[in-house]
Amino acid sequence: MASGDVTTLTQDYAALPGSADAAAQHARTVVAEYQPYERQRADDAAAIVKALFLDALTRTSLGGNISLITTIDSERIRFEMHDPGERIPGAQPPIGVHERISALADAYGSAKTRRGRMAYAELHTPVHVR
Repeated sequence: MASGDVTTLTQDYAALPGSADAAAQHARTVVAEYQPYERQRADDAAAIVKALFLDALTRTSLGGNISLITTIDSERIRFEMHDPGERIPGAQPPIGVHERISALADAYGSAKTRRGRMAYAELHTPVHVR
């Protein structure tokens, strides 16, 4: 990937626990393609995205959608998980989810958006030039 080039991929998933695995596989595939010499980073990306997704499920009612936006440039891969933003009564984030993401990601955070909430995690290892 040449400096200055940006690729953005958007996927929408049903708000179901099984969709977390599909989102994690997407992350693993992206990192394997754009950081082919970083096998461990592909596993890290899958774990990060699965954790972000499971956390988003606590704010998304059954039948709702969770969006994953992946942005790739020459310096990083960024995963953004977008959800409706209001925690479902009684729903709790998975135990240790924030610590797990913080331990694996080079940057991690969240913000309110016009449509709800966005949580992101970044991997900063250089992206392979194709």
